[in-house]
Amino acid sequence: MRLRATVDDLSLTIDHLEDVEQALDVITQTQGQSIEAFEAQVKDNRDILSKMQSNLKANVLQNLLQVVIRSDNDDNLTIEEHEIGGLLNSIRGINGVEVNETLFREAITRCGGSLQCVMDIIRNLMDDDVPKENEIFIIKD
Repeated sequence: MRLRATVDDLSLTIDHLEDVEQALDVITQTQGQSIEAFEAQVKDNRDILSKMQSNLKANVLQNLLQVVIRSDNDDNLTIEEHEIGGLLNSIRGINGVEVNETLFREAITRCGGSLQCVMDIIRNLMDDDVPKENEIFIIKD
């Protein structure tokens, strides 16, 4: 729920930034403001948006880690085959994130399901260099 609120706030902020960008464009045209100054303002807005998206990823990561730890039903620090389904159900319940279930299952199975390994898999979310076809987690806009 908290993540959904964060996603909603981020969407509203994006809409607001687009409105600001349009307003600045009008100001630039009517007051003869230099293109360089306008570009700097747009860049600043993009930087702010980037930081907000990074915060969103951090919230999703935190929620995912909590779900993983709770999914270890027998407290043996391993996500076993019979616990993966419940883990995936819990991940589906997190607003703002989608999971490629096939890649997720393969990655857990390949590494033996240790909690450390599963947490390493979740770090895939934070890596911006992962090709689209290898993304296990996707932040929804």
